[in-house]
Amino acid sequence: MKKIIFYLLVLLFTGTASVYAQWEKIASYNVGVGRIEAHGSTVFLYGFQGEQFVYRSTDNGTSWINIASKFPNRIMCVHGHGTYVFAAGIGFFYYSTDDGVTWSVNSSTGFTGTIVSRLISDGTTLYALSDGARVFKSTDNGNAWSEIKVNHVNAIAAGNDFAASGNKMVFCMGNIGSFISNDGGAKWILSDPSSYVAAVHAFNGDIYGSGFGMYKLVSDTVWQSIITGFPVGLGVTAGTRSTVSVGNKIFTYYYDVITQSAKIFASDNNGNSWYEVGNDLPPALASSPIDLLAATPEYLYYYNSNTTSVYRYPIQGTTVVEKSNTDIPAEFSLSQNYPNPFNPSTVIKYQLVENSQVTLKVYDVLGKELVTLVTGEQQAGTYSIDFDASHLSSGIYFYALKAGSFIQTKKMIVLK
Repeated sequence: MKKIIFYLLVLLFTGTASVYAQWEKIASYNVGVGRIEAHGSTVFLYGFQGEQFVYRSTDNGTSWINIASKFPNRIMCVHGHGTYVFAAGIGFFYYSTDDGVTWSVNSSTGFTGTIVSRLISDGTTLYALSDGARVFKSTDNGNAWSEIKVNHVNAIAAGNDFAASGNKMVFCMGNIGSFISNDGGAKWILSDPSSYVAAVHAFNGDIYGSGFGMYKLVSDTVWQSIITGFPVGLGVTAGTRSTVSVGNKIFTYYYDVITQSAKIFASDNNGNSWYEVGNDLPPALASSPIDLLAATPEYLYYYNSNTTSVYRYPIQGTTVVEKSNTDIPAEFSLSQNYPNPFNPSTVIKYQLVENSQVTLKVYDVLGKELVTLVTGEQQAGTYSIDFDASHLSSGIYFYALKAGSFIQTKKMIVLK
């Protein structure tokens, strides 16, 4: 008991606290199995449940608009590539350059497939999966396509997923496994761990595979199992499915078939070890191996088809440090970030004279909100926050503090 009282006293007088966010349910829409996709700060939720639904949100998932009427046929995939957002399905491509406000028909040439089941981007090249073991690629934003043939005796059906990192490519086929090419698609090898890889994701030059386990392609044909940080059961009763990345973080969806528990794990050291982000997610169904997660620079989104709900988790892993509660500042203030210019992280400090509703946000030079670093009520005191700008390009940005009626803005420079 004395030890407990001592630690409480230490916390009371030092006032040091780490703020950990939790998953927040933000919407309920039944779109069937459903998929979720993000482009910039815009989020799309789409699927088919008796009719087609394509929901779009531009305010971090607070409100959604159904834009399904903009498309004549069933949407199979929505995908962001560069400044474009594509919506594709059976026999058609649509594209948008304003994050889904308006759409135009893409008169693609060279695409001979009937169905566009999946779109993938490696940053410069756009890839499309179609019927049969066929992959198409485009280097001009989907105007012209060339076919990559998966020439392997076992490649006999449409692919589930695809990933590319330079000339290294992985093509996944349901219940068969992963076909790997190290020469840009000229030759293919079927290579799997003990359990087949159902979905793949390229990140920082590496390719990750998910299925009954979590894997990383460590050589031309070898998948290395990753278990560090995952619960016991990974690869036996539990596996990973949808995987996304933003900035220096990669996220994956963990599912246990026995307990039907759903968890989300993250890695910020290139997949070598993982840790759970948030908790208290409701039970889930296995559903699709892809597109259950979407990430913007600000939030990670998860669609649970079992509860037909969208959940949100703030990505910015920030630690707020408060000074002694007896050291109350004399005035509200927002300090200049340090270092400045910076790459990739900097520290922002601010002072609160009294308990206040606080928001601290980052904007671009056009005034577009990019990241919310702090939101909610905070006690009087001095705070500092680490801001990781790995996902931002070089340039001038602004950060603004609002605490009650106090508002102040400062300029900062990302220099990469």
